[in-house]
Amino acid sequence: MLYKSVIRPLLFRKDPEESHEMILALMAKAEGFSAILGKFYNVDDPRLAVKIGSLAFSNPVGLAGGFDKNALAPRTIASFGFGFMEIGAITAEAQPGNPKPRLYRLPEDDALINRLGFNNEGAAAIAAKLERMRARGRLPRIPLGMNIGRTKIVETKDAVADFLACFVRLYPYGDFFTLNVSSPNTPNLRDLQEKSLLRDLLSAVQNENRELAARAKISSKPVFVKIAPDMEFSQVDEIIEVVEAVQLTGIVATNATAFMRENLRSPNGPEPGGLSGRPITAKVTSFVSHIYRCTRGQVPIIGVGGIFNADDAYEKIKAGASAVQIYTGWIYEGPGAVKRINRGLRRLLERDGFKQISQAVGVEARA
Repeated sequence: MLYKSVIRPLLFRKDPEESHEMILALMAKAEGFSAILGKFYNVDDPRLAVKIGSLAFSNPVGLAGGFDKNALAPRTIASFGFGFMEIGAITAEAQPGNPKPRLYRLPEDDALINRLGFNNEGAAAIAAKLERMRARGRLPRIPLGMNIGRTKIVETKDAVADFLACFVRLYPYGDFFTLNVSSPNTPNLRDLQEKSLLRDLLSAVQNENRELAARAKISSKPVFVKIAPDMEFSQVDEIIEVVEAVQLTGIVATNATAFMRENLRSPNGPEPGGLSGRPITAKVTSFVSHIYRCTRGQVPIIGVGGIFNADDAYEKIKAGASAVQIYTGWIYEGPGAVKRINRGLRRLLERDGFKQISQAVGVEARA
């Protein structure tokens, strides 16, 4: 209540990107309080534990890529109760992103529009930062994912080499990787969702993954692909075929949409960029359900889009998501959102007679 009645109105008076940078800077300075925050925000309940391949999450609620692009405050962020998180999107080369203003709030719609354009410090600088954190024992104690995108100036024909350069540089620091081929804010990036181009990319990354793992004498690291909601299910089916063929770990469904502006009430609704939040809740759930049915539940799904509360998260899980991620919902609902979602999920499991969150995965899709 304090966040929604006092803090959020103050933050929402400022430019969205300035507010975001201010909050991240405060989180970076609050690293020393992460243990205290963790005691307050964590919901410790084995019924919420999730396994996806070699990954183990203490709960199914993660932070989506885009919030902490440059690994400024991963340890503090983790302490707000997340089961896992992503940093990035990170590109092989540093880039400033698109011209400002490029981030818009749509409070009348519980939504955001961003056209940031993968602004980040680049793989080398972020890897160096993560190395310093690791040396000081300051990496988060939850699985940390690297969200990787294509450098803007790189042409589609050179995208595989660009992704690989970023993947190799960040490999020692990621517990898992998400290949972002679906942002609407990098020209021609979504071309990589086309079947043959996607096969080339995913095959190359998986081959490199196996080679790096063999050298380090570890198991290959989990790799996901993040897809757009702006396609027909027939295109999704082609992506699934590639994912299964190269034995990728799973699919992150979905990124923000470049469309769906018709029913928005906010004056910022016509702004170009990726729309996230409440307007895409139902569309994303339909994508999750389709993927689950098409793969017969054999390809793990992380559901992302329009999750604000436990009911939203549970809807994605029942549709087929093994785990979920939030971003816009965290901004609108505040720092206690993850705690409330996990507590709510626990109540929903008890209501439906499930002893483990995994038992709820896909129950609606199978009905």
